[in-house]
Amino acid sequence: MGNLRLGLVGCGAIAQWHATALQHAQRTTVTACVDVVSANADKLAEITGGTACSTIAKALEIGVDALAILVPHHLHEDLVTQALEAGVHVALEKPMAPTLEACERILATAARHPDRVFMLTENAQYWPEVVMAQKLIAEGAIGKLVTARSWHNFGITPEFYPSDESWRFQQSAAGGGVALDTGSHWMRPLRMILGEIDEVVAVTGRLWEKMEGESMVRSLCLFKSGVVASFDVILATGAVGLQPHFQFTGTTGEIVISALGEVRLFDGKDWQGTVVGRGNYMDSYKGVWQDFEAAILDGTPLAADARYSLGEVAAANAIVRSAQSKKWEKVW
Repeated sequence: MGNLRLGLVGCGAIAQWHATALQHAQRTTVTACVDVVSANADKLAEITGGTACSTIAKALEIGVDALAILVPHHLHEDLVTQALEAGVHVALEKPMAPTLEACERILATAARHPDRVFMLTENAQYWPEVVMAQKLIAEGAIGKLVTARSWHNFGITPEFYPSDESWRFQQSAAGGGVALDTGSHWMRPLRMILGEIDEVVAVTGRLWEKMEGESMVRSLCLFKSGVVASFDVILATGAVGLQPHFQFTGTTGEIVISALGEVRLFDGKDWQGTVVGRGNYMDSYKGVWQDFEAAILDGTPLAADARYSLGEVAAANAIVRSAQSKKWEKVW
């Protein structure tokens, strides 16, 4: 196979971000855009050059080697199963499913089709600034890790929360609040650099009346390495400040990743630190499709297998349990 024919299933806001990244893909062509809302499919088809349609069955008739499942969380299991059983590769938006039980069923289905690539498109795995920091820390730039901080405060955007009836506000569709949804992008870098989380203690809040899940998380995560990191995510009701996305503290220095994509190293040489690189969050989506292409076309192992993503789901579940119990909760 010299070129990958890709169908996009679900043509909402996140699909448009992926479509923008796919314009830079060297060996992937979008051939089908699937959505039950014809206007959404038509809009994405115009952007990508694919053919608009309303079902996976029609996309298969058009011709696809792989499908990207970019739909609300509660629809993931059925559509991934349908795609894998149809014999195509699958790239699935995070989280894999609202519950660990559903995740395990999806993984069992994928295991029955070992010739198909099944990828979880957690773009934070390819976030340029995070990858820079990960490399620096591995090289000993700040000594031994002592602690870390992950912070994300964002507001309502019309493309992702188009109305008070948005599926992200509904527990039955989203499976939770910001810990499971947006928070995964800020949890993955902590896991990439600090390892697996053992237990968490958290306080959550509901800042939006219409949102059934939590819209605020303030938490501490104890990693199996013994390192403790803070993990905070807020769906704000007003203007927000530009706090650093991440702060990694070691025995000899710190690395700070700013909200503007700057990676700054504090190693004692300059009290203001040294800018060692700059990145762009949106470029992380390019990494997703480069990895997917290579896995299918070259047989290259994925940067992170699909099961690895269960760590974010389990951590989000533990955060919600801790807020209820007011105690430390084990992640697994």
